[in-house]
Amino acid sequence: MITLRSMMLACVAAGTLAANAYDAKTESRAFFATNPDNSVGKPATITIDGKFNDWDESMIIARNGANNISTAYKGSHENNVLDIYAVYAAWDDTNLYIAWQMCNTGDVWARPGDGPLTDYGKPGNIPLIVALSVDPSTKGMTGRLADGGCIWVDGKSSGTTFDPESVHVDHMLFMSAQPGDGVPAIFTGDASGASNYGANCHLFSASGVTYKRGDGFLPSELWRCRSTADWSSPTDLISDPSVINDIYDADKYDNILGNTVAGLQPHDTAYDTFYEIQIPFKALGITREWLEANGIGCRVIGTRGESALDCCPFDPSMIDNTFEEYGADASTTHEKDDLDVITYAMADIAKIRDLSNIEPLPTPDEPDPVPTPGPDEPAGEYNVYLKDGYPTSYAYLWDAGNGNLTFAGAWPGSVMSQVSVNGVAYQKYSFNLESAPITPMVIFNNGSGGTGNQTNDFAFVNNGIYTLSGFTGEYVQITSGVDEISAAEGEAEYFDLFGRRLPAAPEKGIFIKVQAGKALKIAR
Repeated sequence: MITLRSMMLACVAAGTLAANAYDAKTESRAFFATNPDNSVGKPATITIDGKFNDWDESMIIARNGANNISTAYKGSHENNVLDIYAVYAAWDDTNLYIAWQMCNTGDVWARPGDGPLTDYGKPGNIPLIVALSVDPSTKGMTGRLADGGCIWVDGKSSGTTFDPESVHVDHMLFMSAQPGDGVPAIFTGDASGASNYGANCHLFSASGVTYKRGDGFLPSELWRCRSTADWSSPTDLISDPSVINDIYDADKYDNILGNTVAGLQPHDTAYDTFYEIQIPFKALGITREWLEANGIGCRVIGTRGESALDCCPFDPSMIDNTFEEYGADASTTHEKDDLDVITYAMADIAKIRDLSNIEPLPTPDEPDPVPTPGPDEPAGEYNVYLKDGYPTSYAYLWDAGNGNLTFAGAWPGSVMSQVSVNGVAYQKYSFNLESAPITPMVIFNNGSGGTGNQTNDFAFVNNGIYTLSGFTGEYVQITSGVDEISAAEGEAEYFDLFGRRLPAAPEKGIFIKVQAGKALKIAR
């Protein structure tokens, strides 16, 4: 059995990855490892359910160890412990799967309910990032917007960025650490490497990306750095700041998984959290064959809203401002609101990449023309129908491809009217546009947000009939002002994955066929 310690020793012996066009370094001391034993994940089909029964240690592509984060040295009393221990990768014919193990070892010294164990130690509604390098021949992302600010961050002096001369990133997947909160999206870069909330922002719901989390700890060992810092007050450090260098010394770590360590309480893995995400190859513009032939890069980043606190593979920008003060609370670390510039190499998936010999992605096929959505509707008229909704339902509609332009007002949107179609009760919302939306989306809610009060994000289908679970495959046709359900056998409608109606079935690609009240996904 390959243990984490043997993987660590092998990585130390191998040293850093070979020099490449980006000349990025890797950290291999102690329990930090990038592609240990040249592990790049392996083919597998994963069920996205927050469980780790589909994963094993042979899929690890990067590892950090535990308690080697800035808050262990300033701000250990806080909640939202962001300690990333390992990253995993797998893939099948249609999807890339990435998982990451987060740990919270605060229970070995704190009491239940104390800061790090608040809400049973689980991360709250704070951003997580999966950064990918798919095509290193393209301009790398900086992590900034065109105005100089960072994605999902207010202001320009805080956030998570990349040095495009050292490390290449072309996709950044932002999501809440609490699945179901927020509007997760894939961000890409423009010709300058900057991103935006318009054409370079692709919602998970429209891209087919899903993720979940669960409780527990998958690896066979949990190596925790025992070093911390001593403070007489929030601003008076007693310890020598060099104590943070202990994170690079394997002898300063204890395996606390199933072991009794002097001075520590036993660790309960229920405080640990496991995440897994499914990313369709279509959303990345690649295929399984391309992935296995070329490989891609990956890094998982945990942030506290303003700046990164940990990432795997590790980068020294996570600890360079550890002992300075957070602007809003002097008792915690400036790492929460500093500006991180990541320069260390990504972990490779499917193949160890040779970035000195970069082959660009093949030129994609010309996309099918995007017609005005909706079956036989007058141009500019849009309707949505909800069956078995909330007693009073609201429709919140926006165009994810046009700067999240809203069509029914600000959240929670607009109240839907009560209508009857062929004797069946529906709720309906109508609006008019001068031109077709790019990526229309809809959420139904009862006037409030959160679990039980709102649906997931759904791709908007003009005149489509929805339930709280999503599009039913049926739509309503309007003839001479009369609403009629139209989905008769023999009549077929075709939609792309964004819910936009197509004039005919595409000769190739992935699309949705709607016929006789049923929806079928077809891939050619």
